[in-house]
Amino acid sequence: MVGVSKGSKTDLTDDRYTVRIATPGPSGTVDIAAVLLTSHGKVRDDDDFIFFNNPKASGVTLLSEETIAIALHALPAEIDRVVVTASTEAQGKQFCDVPTLAVDIRGTDQALTFTPEGLTSETVLQVVALYRRGSAWRLDAIGQGYSRGLAAFATEHGIDVESPNTSPPSIEALDTTAAAAAPPSENPAITAAKGVFAAAKDAFVAAKAAVATPTAPATPAPHPHPDAAPGISFEKVKVTLTKDSPNQTARIDLRKSQGDPKWVLTVGLEWDGRGATYDRKGNVAKYGTGDLDVYFFCRNEETNGYVIISGDKGHQGDLKKWPFIHHHGDSKGPGKGNKPAVEQVRVLPNENGDLLVNIYQSVDNGIGALDKFGRPRVAIRYGRAGRSGLPGPDADEILVYVGNSRNSFWATVAHIDVQDGVLTVDGETRYSRVGTERMPGLDSTGKWVRTPADGPNGRSKKRNGGRGLDKYSGQCPK
Repeated sequence: MVGVSKGSKTDLTDDRYTVRIATPGPSGTVDIAAVLLTSHGKVRDDDDFIFFNNPKASGVTLLSEETIAIALHALPAEIDRVVVTASTEAQGKQFCDVPTLAVDIRGTDQALTFTPEGLTSETVLQVVALYRRGSAWRLDAIGQGYSRGLAAFATEHGIDVESPNTSPPSIEALDTTAAAAAPPSENPAITAAKGVFAAAKDAFVAAKAAVATPTAPATPAPHPHPDAAPGISFEKVKVTLTKDSPNQTARIDLRKSQGDPKWVLTVGLEWDGRGATYDRKGNVAKYGTGDLDVYFFCRNEETNGYVIISGDKGHQGDLKKWPFIHHHGDSKGPGKGNKPAVEQVRVLPNENGDLLVNIYQSVDNGIGALDKFGRPRVAIRYGRAGRSGLPGPDADEILVYVGNSRNSFWATVAHIDVQDGVLTVDGETRYSRVGTERMPGLDSTGKWVRTPADGPNGRSKKRNGGRGLDKYSGQCPK
């Protein structure tokens, strides 16, 4: 954590930041907000003021009473400066009543802290500003108090406080008893405005408490995840897991999309082709041919039933019903432009229960080590959809490479679990018992089972009308 001083300017090196106002008192002591300003120092319209009653705009999202998230790449081109403010108006306090206030500014790799000083009777504080400097962004540690109040601050920056979003009731509509009780130095309209801000804050807090996860189709109730973080992580994820990785797990916080339906989650197996050759730098010199059969084993946590999604005829899944997965089709070899072969599913990021990625390497494609198929790896990607409808180049990515060169017919390359909005990948590759065609699965507690009783068996697709398993659904063993 690097400390910055009042008035300093610091180059920002990350794309996403959270700004948090930290106080020693209880939650809600200070209320955070942000204003999106053009190069003229004004908002474009009232929607550029992000606070309780307007918690989200392009690139800026209010996460809690003290925390706001800013995605620099998502800010509109005409926005030149994002000013983050803090206010004590709704609490009826001044900043002299809030000792040792500190500001944390955190990106993926950069962490800054700022402590404004010398605050007295102010009720609004201009905390920091993130502003453009050419093609880059910088942080301005402002720390400047503003004693005229939040409504005056908003008006100064072009926000119409009389608009429907924030309009205070007319003086005539005020309760006459409450107006009479107002301090003689305070205009009743200002008192009303404070009431509106306080009411908006209460509504925001209630709404945040009521929303535990993004909206999704009705699914089984989640069980508590021991490692689930209470706050949303906006960290950019780029993780590669191999058999030599010291930690075989990785996570993506699916809540970072803030419910944006344009974010997409995909899980797939990629490989370079059987017998692919590589140059000295490890790049593909020649793609081989060959097929791997990929099966996505999904466990329902409530019923303990399972469904298997694959490229097999009639078993490609549906995003409109459990397990809310759709298979994009069977891959017979490298794609267009000599891209890796890929079989993948799109998954709606909700409480899907457990998902196993199983690979079958026998019968039609010949027994042998999976490594012969050219660096097979499971790819989990999550991000805003590009033109293809799949996660774009800036998506979070977890790659799990197959290792160990086993001759088993089946390999489970990844066990994926979504709980409380956090996706966890167990990337330890596990193999079926040698000589058996029985597909690995999960028991009723979600633990990997090498040879489940009454589980499906692999078989030749060529001899069975494109159906590589003898069953595609059932009950997980106890």
